[in-house]
Amino acid sequence: MPELIAPTVRLHAAWLNAHDEWGPGLHEDGFGLRPSDEVASPVGFAGWVARLADESDPAKPLDAGQVQ
Repeated sequence: MPELIAPTVRLHAAWLNAHDEWGPGLHEDGFGLRPSDEVASPVGFAGWVARLADESDPAKPLDAGQVQ
């Protein structure tokens, strides 16, 4: 049975493979990618994962226009 897990940097290569399968330039609902995100490098991917973890903290207020 598939199981959802929180994003982690240890899955960078697998995430890149899935991203490549989606197709370049296509909108990806649920990825949480912003135009400024650079996820190809390990450092950029780690920054994106950290932002997602921070945004998922229910104790933090959401930015205007965001839903949880």
